[in-house]
Order: sequence, then C-alpha cells, then structure tokens
Amino acid sequence: MDEAGFWDVIEDAYAALECGYYDEESPADAVALAWTAGLAGLPPEEIVDFGVHLERMLERAWRPAVWAAAWLLAGGTDDDRHAFIDDGDRFTDFRAALVALGRTSFETVLADPDALAGLPDLAAVDSGDWSLFMRLPTVPADAWAQTGGDRDAFARAVAERLGARPRRGNPPPDGPWQSAVDGLPEGLPRLAERFPDGAV
Repeated sequence: MDEAGFWDVIEDAYAALECGYYDEESPADAVALAWTAGLAGLPPEEIVDFGVHLERMLERAWRPAVWAAAWLLAGGTDDDRHAFIDDGDRFTDFRAALVALGRTSFETVLADPDALAGLPDLAAVDSGDWSLFMRLPTVPADAWAQTGGDRDAFARAVAERLGARPRRGNPPPDGPWQSAVDGLPEGLPRLAERFPDGAV
C-alpha cells in the first residue's frame, strides 16, 4: 500500500459516514470502526503499510502550533489540559483525528492550524457530537490482530520500517511548545473565537 492507497482508506471511511465524522446516532468510535472495515480482508503486509503511513502522518503533525490547537480545544487552561490532554495519550488521538479528516484537510491544518476553525466537521463540535480524541491510533494493530497476528510483532514491524519507535505522549513543557501555548488565544484567533471555552 503506497501513500495514495493509505489516503484512499481514510477518505473511503470518511465518505462511508454520511454525516462526516459521526452524528448523535452513531457510536463514538464510528471512525475507528470505519477504518477497521477498510482494512478488513487486506493482506497483513498492507496493514503494516497502513500503520507505517499513519505513524508518518502523526509525526508530521508533531508541531507546536498543532499542540496549541489541542490545548485550546481542551479548554485553554492548565487545569483543563491536565483533565483532557494528560489523560492517556490524547495528543496522539488528536493528531490521528486530523488525519481522519482526509488528505486535503490534514494538509490545510498542518499549514495553518487556525484553519481548523473553518472545516465543515467542526460544526459537530459546536453541538457536542464530535470528540477530537478517539480510538484511532490503535486501529492498524487491531486490524492486524483480527488476521490472527501478534500485536508485539506488528509494533516491531512498524518500528523497523520507521527506523524508530512511534512517538507517543505529550511534548516537553518548554521551548517552542510552551511558547505556542503562551501565545494563545492570539496565535489561533479563529479557533479561539469559535471555541472560547474549549470543545471538550
């Protein structure tokens, strides 16, 4: 599976959910289920390919401005950040949710995270129907396990292809990462205006 094939799986899953991400009639993990369905029946090596491409996209989104957007949508204060982003690995989930928007939207947000405020699916956040923090990063391993494969073997295969273990957790609380947060809300004015109290 090449990168174009990876995005085909993502965008087919998005199209399968007629209301975009999901609506109040759908389960909270609807996107994860749609990704899994898109991988069902593929050869194990293509599932590894998908996992490698996903990790590469997550790495591309490992940026201070994207972190600031996650912080702002979590409420924009230290207490909110600790409640939402520090609970598990939410920054990885957030970055995966950006991938789930599809290639065009993903590239748009990487170029300008404030553009997230104008994407169509953000309307669902307004009504409380959409969580940016979902069970997406585990989908490739889940699909691999459904073929009878061992999760540890999958993780090793992906890490070998990447040349490193995937980056998880939150960025360091200093340097450009802290500067991006300190620059809120001015640094993301459209997102701050649309979600003055956060989205989660």
